[in-house]
Amino acid sequence: MQIVRREQEGIVTLELAGRVDSLGAGELEAALNELLEGGHYKLVLDMARVQYINSAGLRTLADAVTRARGHGGDVRLVALSPKVARVFAIIGFDRFFDSYPTAQDAYIGL
Repeated sequence: MQIVRREQEGIVTLELAGRVDSLGAGELEAALNELLEGGHYKLVLDMARVQYINSAGLRTLADAVTRARGHGGDVRLVALSPKVARVFAIIGFDRFFDSYPTAQDAYIGL
């Protein structure tokens, strides 16, 4: 999995590419933990290039959004592929996470 970090006006965007499987989830968890422990609670995850996500990846995202919201922030998702969006809908994460078509849309009100 590839993770590219950008920061704009106090909001950190992670551009993800690849599979958020057991290995990728570990890499994502490490990146998110570093941000959250560093006081970054406004996060946007650009998932346009994520082809797959499994339960380990979903758990990582759930943990991150819970921690961020506990500090007045949020984790917003951008550009979910139809396949990944379907996984989110099946397990009900589409009601737990806010999803946006573009990063600029996700920044509004964050």
